[in-house]
Amino acid sequence: MKKIFNEVLKLPDFKKDFKKLEKKYPTLKQDLEVFVNTQLKLSHKLNIDNCGIVQISGLSISIPKIYKARKFA
Repeated sequence: MKKIFNEVLKLPDFKKDFKKLEKKYPTLKQDLEVFVNTQLKLSHKLNIDNCGIVQISGLSISIPKIYKARKFA
């Protein structure tokens, strides 16, 4: 499968939590790939907003922008 993004950053806490959740949900890694290749592509590459991800407002930082996934398939 062709990579859509050069890099998707994952924080150490995310990696740790993801590893634990992966044991409970075996398809989680594939699900994350689907999310990156569909929802993030729509939003960040094609500028199509289908309300699948929303920016979290009210944070004390403005950069980097933090998003929450609502749907992805």
